[in-house]
Amino acid sequence: MKKIELKKGWRLIADGEEREVSLPCALPTGGSGAFSTSLPVCKGKTFLEVDGASGGADIYVGGQCIASQGPARRLTDVSGLLDEGGELRIALNESGALTRGVSLFRTEGDAFIRPYGVFVTGKVTDNGGAELEMTVDICNLGGKRRLSVECFVYQGRRRMGRRKKTYTVMPGERSFVVPVSVSRFRPYEGSAPSMYTARVTLTCGDDVLDVSETVFGIRSRAAFSPSDKLAGCTLSQTGGVLGALCFPEAERRKLSALRDLGYNAVRYVGCPSDAALTVADELGMRVIVDIFDNWSHPDGGRCGDNDFAFTFKDTADLTVRVLRDHPSVVMYSIGNAPDESYGRAGADREAEIVSVVRSLDPTRPVTAALAEKVPLVSELLDAGFSRSRISLNSASPSGLLSLGREAGLFAKRTEAFASMLDINGYSGRYDPYPHTDKPIIGLATSPDDAFASLSDMETDRNIIGDMSDCGMDSEIRGLYASGDIDATCVPRVAGIYRSVLLGAHTSCITSSADASTPALDSEQIWYWPDREGERVTVRVFTPGDVVALYLNGKLVSRRLAGRVNAYIATFDVEYRPGTLEAISYARGREICRTTLSTTGEGRSIKLLTGTRTLHTDAGEIAYIDAWVMDADGRVAVSGAELVTFTVEGEGELLSTGSELGKAPGNTVPASGGHAVAVVRGTAPGKLTVKATAEGLRFGRTSIRVK
Repeated sequence: MKKIELKKGWRLIADGEEREVSLPCALPTGGSGAFSTSLPVCKGKTFLEVDGASGGADIYVGGQCIASQGPARRLTDVSGLLDEGGELRIALNESGALTRGVSLFRTEGDAFIRPYGVFVTGKVTDNGGAELEMTVDICNLGGKRRLSVECFVYQGRRRMGRRKKTYTVMPGERSFVVPVSVSRFRPYEGSAPSMYTARVTLTCGDDVLDVSETVFGIRSRAAFSPSDKLAGCTLSQTGGVLGALCFPEAERRKLSALRDLGYNAVRYVGCPSDAALTVADELGMRVIVDIFDNWSHPDGGRCGDNDFAFTFKDTADLTVRVLRDHPSVVMYSIGNAPDESYGRAGADREAEIVSVVRSLDPTRPVTAALAEKVPLVSELLDAGFSRSRISLNSASPSGLLSLGREAGLFAKRTEAFASMLDINGYSGRYDPYPHTDKPIIGLATSPDDAFASLSDMETDRNIIGDMSDCGMDSEIRGLYASGDIDATCVPRVAGIYRSVLLGAHTSCITSSADASTPALDSEQIWYWPDREGERVTVRVFTPGDVVALYLNGKLVSRRLAGRVNAYIATFDVEYRPGTLEAISYARGREICRTTLSTTGEGRSIKLLTGTRTLHTDAGEIAYIDAWVMDADGRVAVSGAELVTFTVEGEGELLSTGSELGKAPGNTVPASGGHAVAVVRGTAPGKLTVKATAEGLRFGRTSIRVK
């Protein structure tokens, strides 16, 4: 089916005002409202796809409420509603957003290829070619007929393979498999992610009924192995300083920052956007997707019933269809620590979910993020505990957890659920992991367990990977989580530490004014103006065995790092402004050195951007990084100056923020000497961004808009 993306021409009605906008777009903070646009005339079969209605939405076509949904992607059949066009209206709850996009799938024939109905599998041959199988899902709304399915494979504009087959097709929906041979084929590898386009044409005699395309890649070997394990992080659907709005440039910035930490994989809780999947394909990142975040809660919206029991099969079906042609996707997860994994009400749906997933894609393994739950009283009674003992321990969740651990409830209660999985996944690190009969993957490891979990992964062949519990700073359901990178995509100490353990960073120095500060909460600064002459704690993360620390050229002391100290050397240092230098040694030989210097007061603002041209048709955005510099050209971390961004010319300011998160306006504290603005071009011409702060020389940069 032909896909029409509805990016432009939207009207936002909120707080009694109306203005033109492009998607993705958010409502004003604290307000409710609606987005509306005119739909083209669509005769024949038509589906409306809304992806990313943050906060819940009701969808109206021609004034009729046809569906309601939450952040998850949904396809709705609107055939017959657009014979004369009409208005599409999406009403959002307070502070909601259309975070991704809205599209139409349409065809005028009574036989068509269903949306996301082409799936390419196959294998790379020894002679440099590939034997592909294209599964094509066809819907026939007419009578019995002869239909031809012609499959093409392209790399760029070059045709690499072709095959045509004709079938007698009865009314209804059916899948056909067409084999296609490609003589010269480059497999998809993380270091060289080669991608191809599959185009399928459906004909009846000389009449073309439908055309569908998909982009795919074929791996020549397993996506993970004992020698090439998955190491990365878990991501929510956050865009950092953009909030939940999703743009390709934002996904590329985020995933590139994580890849630079040495990560080769990410896990998304909920189906990621098309932009995120495309960027992951391009970068060669491996992706694990939780099809569902939580089984027990409705999706949101006010029109109709969106309870999980009514929607889970359709959600699983659509999610797998969206994901299965992306070679970056290596594993499906059917739940993020669902209560049902403990054999509680609704657990019988697991078999139906797994069946849907495997029927649509038998090539990838299925897992789930199992987590220890606070036992129910009924579960403790079944385990043999008396009511009196349960009562004595019921004052806090920890008391009930202790009883559950005594009875080994985690392993027992999840045994039936885990038996249906291909890989046992765990939210959190457990020593030991239960259910060791299958490969194991850690899907949400806390920063405090980073050393132990990555060490386990390195030494245990049964553990195929480990994901940190938070890749990027986020706020979910009112709870803030500090990630491996901050909201501007700058690495945090927790991420750098994991990077050192993975061998991507050589070393890092941090300091803290309080010796009781946890290692991963210390800061990458040497600026303690109120503590000169007092003792501060300095830590060096390093793969070395021994670290020698120098302050202003004088040796402070030597300390052990290595495995015995989780690759952290800790020093008690009398604070003096200047330069710290850490020299790391392994087996007596220097392997790396790094420095940390006291910076001066801010003198100027320096603006940096990797984008010099924006295209309005594609809705492209640009990140503008503002750095507060001292007189010596170093980033000044001494204060959090209020930086004000202004945009002149053909563009708009989408968002501002810092490591503290998204800012409400165009003025943002430059936390750690850094702030970010995100801009979008609106018309051909020139866009100029200016950043000012009291007492600092302003910064300015320009971008061409086409």
